[in-house]
Amino acid sequence: MLCQKFIKKMKNYYILKPKNLNLDNRLEKFPPDFDFNKDCAYYIISKLIKNLSKQNLGDFSKTIKIFTSLCAQINEKTVRDTKKYLDYFYNNFPGEGRLLWRKNYQKGKCFSYRLPEYYWGDGELEIICITRSDLITKIKKVDTPHIANIVKKKFNFTIDYFNATRFELDEIGAMDIIYKQYQESGNFNKYLSNAVKILEFKNGHYSFYHSPDTDGRLHTEITFFPKICRQFLKYDGENLAETDLSSSIPFFLSYVFSIPNNSNKSKILNTQINSKDLINHYMLAESSETPCSKEIAYFKELIINNQLYEHFMDDFTDLPSFESNFLKQFGRIFDGDEEDLKKFSKRRFLSMLFADPQDYIDEQSIFYKYFPSISNLIKKFKKLKFRSLRKADRHKKLSYLAFQLEAHFMINIIAREINNLYKRKIPFFTLHDCIVVKESDLEIVHQIIKDIFIREIGYTPNLTKKIWI
Repeated sequence: MLCQKFIKKMKNYYILKPKNLNLDNRLEKFPPDFDFNKDCAYYIISKLIKNLSKQNLGDFSKTIKIFTSLCAQINEKTVRDTKKYLDYFYNNFPGEGRLLWRKNYQKGKCFSYRLPEYYWGDGELEIICITRSDLITKIKKVDTPHIANIVKKKFNFTIDYFNATRFELDEIGAMDIIYKQYQESGNFNKYLSNAVKILEFKNGHYSFYHSPDTDGRLHTEITFFPKICRQFLKYDGENLAETDLSSSIPFFLSYVFSIPNNSNKSKILNTQINSKDLINHYMLAESSETPCSKEIAYFKELIINNQLYEHFMDDFTDLPSFESNFLKQFGRIFDGDEEDLKKFSKRRFLSMLFADPQDYIDEQSIFYKYFPSISNLIKKFKKLKFRSLRKADRHKKLSYLAFQLEAHFMINIIAREINNLYKRKIPFFTLHDCIVVKESDLEIVHQIIKDIFIREIGYTPNLTKKIWI
C-alpha cells in the first residue's frame, strides 16, 4: 500500500502524552511483575488520547472526564500483554494512586478508561519518540490508513508526493503554537484535534478522502493540517508556498452564469461536473430564470478584482444583527478592524450563498438589491426537487455545483498539467482552491495557472501568492 511504503522507511514512531505525565517515579517505586516496556505503555496512553480527540465537548474539564474504550483484544495486535499493562495502570498504589480510572465491562462494550485529572496538568500535550522496533513494526501493520480504490485510481499522480522522507515537521514548534492558541480560546477539543493531526503528519500517517457526488474535492493530510502550523512544515528542506484563487467559489459560479444558455452549455458542463442530474437541474432553473448579462458582467468584475466581499461589507454591518453575528464568529466584540470586517463579510456572503432559502433572509435581500436576476436563479435552483437529496438538503446542490467545478479545474486540469509538463520534477499538493508547491517553484506554477485559465475560459481569476512562514 502507498502509505505503508513510506511509513516503513521511518525507524522512529511518535506518540502523544500529557506533558505532566512521567512514568519513571511510579516504575521505580512499584516495579511491574511482568516484562514492562515504557514505549508500549506510552503508546497505550497515546491511543486513549487519540480516542478522546473524537469527542466534541470543547471544555477541558468535561473532556478529560470521558471514558474511552481500549479493547484488549484489539491492542494485543500491537502490545503483547495489554491486559497486564492496563491492570498495572489501574492499581491504586500508595502515594501514587491510579494511572487510569476504569469503567467496567457492559454488554456490547469493552472496558473504558480515562486519565485522572492530576496527570493532565493544565492540559498541555507533547509528542515524544518511541524506538522499540518490534512495536513500531506491529503498529505499522495495523494502523496504516486505508486508501479507497477510487482515490488511487483517479489521484495517484498527486498522492505519490506524500513521502514521509521528504517532509520535515518541527513538531515542537507546532505543538507550542496550538497550545498558545488553546490558552487564548479555551477550546480544548480543537487543541486536542490539532495535536492528533500534527502527530499523524509526523508519523507519515496520510489519509485521503474523495466524495465525487458531493464536493468532488480531494481531501488529504495537507487539507487537515492546522493552518496555524503550516510555517513548521517543509518539503525537501524548503518552505512550502501556495497559489490561491481569491473568491474561488463565486468565481466558478460566475463562469457557469457566463456560458451562453444554449445546447452547448450542458455539453461544456458535462465535461467538468460529475453529476448529469446536477447539470440538468441547473439548466432547468436557468431556462426559467435567465440572469441579466449586465449583472453577470458586474458580478464577474467584482470577483476578478477581488472586491466581491467588500462590496457587501457596509450593508452587512448595517444590519441589526451585526454585533451578535460578529461576536458569534470571532468570539469578541467588533473593535473597528477593517480586516475583520472583510472576513465577516466573506463568511456571511458564503453562508447565505449555500444556505437554505429560508435562512439568511437579510443577507439575501442585500444580494437581491444588487443582483436580482442572479438571486432569483439561485433560489430557483435550490428549490428544485433532486432525487438523491431529501427536501431539507436540496439547497446543497449549489455548493456541489461550485465545488465540483473547482475540483475539476484545480485537480484534473491544473494539477495534471503541472505533473505532465515537469515529469514529477515539481512536487505539488492540491488544497481546495490552492496549489501548494516548494517556495522555489512558486513563480513558475503561478504563471502556469494563469495561462491555463486564460486558455480554458478566456480570463483568469484573481490569484494570490503566499509562502508558509
